[in-house]
Amino acid sequence: MTMRTYRYFTCSNGHKGTEKTSENDQPYSAAWESVTTEGMVDAGEDARGYAAYTCATCRKPMSLDMQS
Repeated sequence: MTMRTYRYFTCSNGHKGTEKTSENDQPYSAAWESVTTEGMVDAGEDARGYAAYTCATCRKPMSLDMQS
């Protein structure tokens, strides 16, 4: 079975972005992970080692949206 996790982001101009992580959580099978984004561009890692993103529309940094 595939487990999916979503994280939602917003830039200072109010544009929205989504990170979807899919991973295999079935026992006794090969492990894999896939991360896709929508509305954001990869910007490396933040100081804690998590993925960092910029807005695909205005190129401002994206912040984790804790209200979604």
